Amino acid sequence: MLTITSNKLFGSERRTQVLTMISLLGETYPTELAQVLDAPLYSVQKIVDALDREGVLATRLVGTSRLVSLDPRFYAVSELRALLLRLAEGQPELKAAATKRRSRPRRSGKPI
Repeated sequence: MLTITSNKLFGSERRTQVLTMISLLGETYPTELAQVLDAPLYSVQKIVDALDREGVLATRLVGTSRLVSLDPRFYAVSELRALLLRLAEGQPELKAAATKRRSRPRRSGKPI
């Protein structure tokens, strides 16, 4: 299988990675995206803001944090999700990073 090392389909490699990771994770936070992608938080936040303004992403506040997902009202959301999941198949490091994500909070009082 051909592995794509640099994919700038959505303007930049980082923007493509952010969109792909959001499609893999479903719902996530910009901080989590930055950690998983090993990217500066500021650049991830700028990408999320731009995609939110364009109507591709939906964001909502949960407490003081902003939860990010693909916008279900976007006219081509199902096609976009399918394309992003297909792109993820060519980037096994992104899929591996998404599967290592903690899906529930740690029990309080549990040692680190």
